[in-house]
Amino acid sequence: MTELDVEIRIPEPEEVRNLVIQEEFVWLREKGTERKVRLHDYAQMYGIPHLYEHIMEKLQEKSHTVLSSVLRDRVTQAGGAMEDLVVLEVGAGSGMVGKALADMGVKYITGIDIIPEAAEAVKRECPGVYENYYVEDLTNLSETAGEALSSRGLNCIVCGSALGFNHIPTRGWATAFNAIAPNGWIAFNVQKERWEDKGSDSFATWHPWVAETDIFEIVHSHDYQHRFYIDGRSLEYVAIIGTKRANIPES
Repeated sequence: MTELDVEIRIPEPEEVRNLVIQEEFVWLREKGTERKVRLHDYAQMYGIPHLYEHIMEKLQEKSHTVLSSVLRDRVTQAGGAMEDLVVLEVGAGSGMVGKALADMGVKYITGIDIIPEAAEAVKRECPGVYENYYVEDLTNLSETAGEALSSRGLNCIVCGSALGFNHIPTRGWATAFNAIAPNGWIAFNVQKERWEDKGSDSFATWHPWVAETDIFEIVHSHDYQHRFYIDGRSLEYVAIIGTKRANIPES
């Protein structure tokens, strides 16, 4: 793996014990100065070449390969091929999921993320993976990007680890989901605890379309370990593969 220009220091256990995922952090030392950076501060993470990839490797993150593999299995079992997918990757970040998809045969991937540093990281670290990569707010999509998505013939949407904590609001997700052709593939993952929750803070409460079988049909779900928390706990996720039946009504 490429050497970093900064030194990563993992916090002592008492500094991070039982932190929720949004508050996890590491210490970065560069030019004699140490600073704290949260793992979910993506602008800072992506701004340093290969930093996010290094930290995810230290924490044994698996979602980029698991989600892509589970999608591949469902597509091939249905008689399709990864080469036939025209993918929209939402919350594409620095390209880890996109690269995994490309390695499995996907030729046409359009990425979209709201963070400019993510697009810069993709240019540096994943050249050639995406045919287009848009820095856009899905709740206020530009005319140029909207026309590009609607005309591309998208038949699959993939979202790696960006739906579960409402990084992508339902209205923005609807814009992306509705750009996919009917019967297209839908692949995303979510923290297992949030997926199984039946209360007011559940995934289904945030994203009611997931329970509407006339809109979205679940084909397969797969439990797995996303990665470790920094304090050593196991962080469990669920990969969800399904097909689109109809558009999500846009409010």
